[in-house]
Amino acid sequence: MNQTRTILGLLIMIFLAIPVLFGIIWAVGLTQAVVSQKTLTEFPGKIIAEVPNLLDGMLLVAQDENSSLDYDSRTWLKAMAGASPPPRELLEETGLNNWLEKELSGSLRTLGDILNGKTAARDIWLDMRPLKSIFSHPIMERWLSQVMENLPACSSSQAQDWERIMLNESPYDSLPPCRPDAAQKIAAVSFIRSHITREIPDQVNLMENAHFPHNKFDVAKTVRSFTYLLFLIPAVLIAFGALVAARSKSHFFRWSGAATMIGSGLVLAMSSLVKGVIPWAMRIGPVNYSSSWTHWQDIFSDHMGGLAMVISRHFMSPVIAVGGTVCVVGLLLFAFSFTFNRETEAKTQPPQQPQAS
Repeated sequence: MNQTRTILGLLIMIFLAIPVLFGIIWAVGLTQAVVSQKTLTEFPGKIIAEVPNLLDGMLLVAQDENSSLDYDSRTWLKAMAGASPPPRELLEETGLNNWLEKELSGSLRTLGDILNGKTAARDIWLDMRPLKSIFSHPIMERWLSQVMENLPACSSSQAQDWERIMLNESPYDSLPPCRPDAAQKIAAVSFIRSHITREIPDQVNLMENAHFPHNKFDVAKTVRSFTYLLFLIPAVLIAFGALVAARSKSHFFRWSGAATMIGSGLVLAMSSLVKGVIPWAMRIGPVNYSSSWTHWQDIFSDHMGGLAMVISRHFMSPVIAVGGTVCVVGLLLFAFSFTFNRETEAKTQPPQQPQAS
């Protein structure tokens, strides 16, 4: 009978309690990462800082004729790579970096304050006019002209495609990867600029259709508190499995602690692996270990390593913290089970006879 209960309890732990605990820890950790104030304050700035590296990677990939990029994309990227200043400097000189770091990051920081109950809910208007004005910047105009100049000459059919697009007869067609004649080139540059700016509104309300209480309300804390209640589900399953398998109080806490440590330990192992391996894999790449990993993929992965590290650290760190906390709870339960053994031994030990004087 005892052996049957032990096997049944073990099955409950393996197939129900531990998997559910594993999933809940991931859910709570990732939720904390999403609603954390750092997600809207520090995280966007780190992502923005990696944008130049991504652009550099894309332009380098375009130089590789063996890349899987389609002909049109590769032609445009090669033309951009040959223009001056390079995109990294273009972002700085036209003020795009400044807009990303101040206007966009500032609006997201305000949104973070609202979500964390530091300020009352209100409209947050993201001013897009500085972004639109960047495309009228003299440096941007010269850069676009150089890009057009670096394109191969248009054939007669491609020139007609340009003409139809600029007349809005085919507004949804992609731009032909070629250089129109001198008269048409000026109009093409003007069309590209106007087409981009026309699609950008003057302002964007980040709180549009968001229904928050008008007074200060900590949405992030409320969500985090709710996710912590989810731990009741694996706690009930672990307690049930321990009750079935245990033959004493000490066995109950020992089973509970062991199952908790196993579930959280698996999370710690996997999240730590993801946090460390993804950036390493993006930097090293399987180029030396896989015949299907091509040179252009290796080039791009070199420039993705920093972004992969930023993302993995931001989202995996809370998972590791939650997993570590749960693992400590399991360790305490497991250690607490041995106190019952000592109490039992103390009760069963016969009293010592007083020594004769």
